[in-house]
Amino acid sequence: MRLQTADSRGQTVGSRQQTAGEAPRSPAVRCLLFAVSVMLLAVTASAQQPAQQPSNPATEQPSTPGQYVGVASCANSGCHGATTPLQSTRIRQNEYFTWLHSDRHAGAYNILFNPLSAKIVKNMHLAKKPYQEKICLDCHTTNVPPAMVSGRIDIEDGIQCETCHGPSSGWRGEHAQQGWTHAQSLERGMTDLRDTRVRGHVCNHCHVGSPEKEVDHDLIASGHPFLAFELDNYTETMPPHWNPNDTHGVPAWAVGQAMAFRDSMSTLAHHARGEKWPEFSDMSCYNCHHALQSNGRSSGWRQERGWPGRPGLPAWSPQRWAVLRMIVPESDRAPLDDAVARIAARVSRMNDPAGVAAAADDAKKAIEAAIPKIYARSWSADDVRPMIVALASERDTDVHAAEQRALSLQTLATVLTRRDHKLANGPLLKAIDALFADLKDRDDYDPARFGAKLDAVRNAL
Repeated sequence: MRLQTADSRGQTVGSRQQTAGEAPRSPAVRCLLFAVSVMLLAVTASAQQPAQQPSNPATEQPSTPGQYVGVASCANSGCHGATTPLQSTRIRQNEYFTWLHSDRHAGAYNILFNPLSAKIVKNMHLAKKPYQEKICLDCHTTNVPPAMVSGRIDIEDGIQCETCHGPSSGWRGEHAQQGWTHAQSLERGMTDLRDTRVRGHVCNHCHVGSPEKEVDHDLIASGHPFLAFELDNYTETMPPHWNPNDTHGVPAWAVGQAMAFRDSMSTLAHHARGEKWPEFSDMSCYNCHHALQSNGRSSGWRQERGWPGRPGLPAWSPQRWAVLRMIVPESDRAPLDDAVARIAARVSRMNDPAGVAAAADDAKKAIEAAIPKIYARSWSADDVRPMIVALASERDTDVHAAEQRALSLQTLATVLTRRDHKLANGPLLKAIDALFADLKDRDDYDPARFGAKLDAVRNAL
């Protein structure tokens, strides 16, 4: 990743400029200002403009697709800005209100003003403030080139609607017309988030990483939190601004695991072909970041376990493979197992970037062959229970793989609980909560202790 370090007093995004000393507005103030501006515009328009005739979509010129118009275009109370679900259409119509008041994406930009963000930028030796640096803005705002903006993109809005749903100039007005279809919106630039493969890929750009933007070892070493992500788990806690449907739950979890692995292989190959190899964020952090002696903590298990090859070599992190390997159809396992084994061996040696890139390409090709089968699979309660047992029967020496296992177990248990409410107060959810309690301190991770808590999850079923 190339960092922008040129000195500048402001970062322009779209049509608005954020100056170096300007503080972000709170969501309440932003909401009030927006409401006032809408009322003023309405009064002005009614006073100055003649009565409009009903529009005729057949004679209107089509809008130009591919342009970002801004979140304000979604916020009308008759569209997506109602304060409560209206129950009058297939959508809730309070999506903007939910996003503004409850969704962490809306506050993503404000995070760039906290002390940790300032420390990260200082440690990265960047020239500007966090709220001005492209490396921060790319994932904390809708940071698109000005040439792609035809409305108002305000960086204070953080991750707004079009970041996920796609630039709306080609379908914003049309998609509310009678007879307009979802397929037409897709043709005009809407992102198909109903497809869990697309949804996973969109989220992964920031939450897993991509060749264009990622939380690499430089950022982690500078203080940025390590990113854990599981598609369905994180999606359902946004909170949802959609009605329940069959693209969430287990299907999103399974496809999300596959897409996260696929996209991580693109990033790994990019690292191996770049100028910064080895990239330590591809490796298991705690192979290096631990005390050599236990001293009453949990570090001694590494020496007890030993190493498959040369002692002490840093290992590739299997966090994107540990759960996925249990989802991939048996017919697709062999090429993936082979590619993963080659990745693990070559990443650990750190002296064969070409071999790493080739193995990552093979792994990506293999999982892409399996993804259609994972996407097409239907999941019943009879499938979910054995998967929980299987996940709870595995053991992880990598703490990030253990986190992915805990997130997956939580997602699957939540699905079961929705189908059988008696489980809500049973031992299963309590046992899964104990997993997360054990993972609060990554430095203190102990596979044997975590394994005992996995046994409790398995026994609860």
